[in-house]
Amino acid sequence: MTQCGRPPRPPGGAVAGPGVRRADATTDRHDRVAVRTARGRSARRRRGSTSMSESNLLLLVTVLAVVLPVVVAVVVTVVTVRRIRRDPRRLGNAYWLLATAVLLGWVLSIAGSSGNPVFGALVLAVVLSPLITLVFAVFCVLNGAVMLRRERLSLGNSLSLLTGLAIIGLLVAVWPVLALDSLVLRALWLACLLAAAFLAFQFAAFLGYAWLHRWLVRDRPADWVVVLGSGLHGSEVPPLLASRIATGMDELARRRAGRLVLSGGKGDDERLAEGEAMARWAAAHGADPAVLTAETGSRTTEENLRFSSALVGDGPGVIVTSNYHALRAALLARRLGIDAQAVGAPTAGYYWPSAVLREFVAVLREYRVANAVLLALVAVPVPLALVLLAG
Repeated sequence: MTQCGRPPRPPGGAVAGPGVRRADATTDRHDRVAVRTARGRSARRRRGSTSMSESNLLLLVTVLAVVLPVVVAVVVTVVTVRRIRRDPRRLGNAYWLLATAVLLGWVLSIAGSSGNPVFGALVLAVVLSPLITLVFAVFCVLNGAVMLRRERLSLGNSLSLLTGLAIIGLLVAVWPVLALDSLVLRALWLACLLAAAFLAFQFAAFLGYAWLHRWLVRDRPADWVVVLGSGLHGSEVPPLLASRIATGMDELARRRAGRLVLSGGKGDDERLAEGEAMARWAAAHGADPAVLTAETGSRTTEENLRFSSALVGDGPGVIVTSNYHALRAALLARRLGIDAQAVGAPTAGYYWPSAVLREFVAVLREYRVANAVLLALVAVPVPLALVLLAG
């Protein structure tokens, strides 16, 4: 019986001749070649399968890296819009809005970097963040110089200048800190940098939302309008306060409200209460004296709202103040349970940035415990860990 295609051995166990042996050797070589060929094909199939698996995995990672930021950005945007529509008088809306802006910026940077999310994040964090910080610092210094030239010298009017100089000083300090080769000094600088970054994030959120808030006021009827005082020049109404009263009179007519409350007590350097002077100004400029009410006992914004609310009752209303102050007034109204929106009267453009910075400091003070805890959680752990690990 023939095996493997070989010729039969001679009968009687005779030795095969040379021709048969050559045929056997040729057949063995063919068999070895066939085995090697089969093994090669199997290896190529395995390599091809592995290559396809790696390609599929790479494709999946790329798709997730591109799609996931888009999905997160869409979800955060939807949540932000819903929160603002439900109640624009919430401080948390400011942080949701900034998170939306950052995520959308990341998505745009990914699109501009051929779908590379890491490169997009690096562009956003390494290039844009320091540039924006430096531009903001220079803007604060220039605005502070304008404020000191046009307004009286005070801590409030110097706030933007001091903020800009502090940011520039913190950025410049990195070179001497690195040169001194002191771990403790580097840890302190890092803690200051993290604290500044935390406050900058909060201020960016507050600034953006304060600017946006003017377009979020709903056009609905109101039972009353309250105008908040802002200080007199002796017994005279200054332009800033006159702008508030004029806006309050416009809101009274536009919303068909039945009462205009002028709210403000008497300061130490004032000859009469702000509410009384404001009521006189409104009457002299065409307001019906029958709808005017002067509230003269308040000394702070919170007292303005509390005392005025006690005069007008529970109906819906409008609070009129300067545009830089409108967001904080709206936040206070919500916290006090007052059904009112805040409308901002126009203010000089150079005055707005510094005034918003003052309002931001006031909001930090109102939530000082929560902000102190968050600031410590952001600024302390990493520098402390570096010092302890090095020691």
